[in-house]
Amino acid sequence: MDFKNRQDQFDNVKWYDSIVAGEDKCGTYDFCACCRKDEPYPCARAQHRHNNGYIRLAVIRRVK
Repeated sequence: MDFKNRQDQFDNVKWYDSIVAGEDKCGTYDFCACCRKDEPYPCARAQHRHNNGYIRLAVIRRVK
């Protein structure tokens, strides 16, 4: 999957949706729950994780 091209498409869609809504639409799409804003191409990667059923796991360790 080409994340750069997909991110460019998302940027255009988000820009248009934000203009129409009169507010920033970042964080309002279904796949935004999977977003990690600190990585390159965050929207494209978030959608990929969302569509492929990735889950986030946590490790809990007892402190002695």
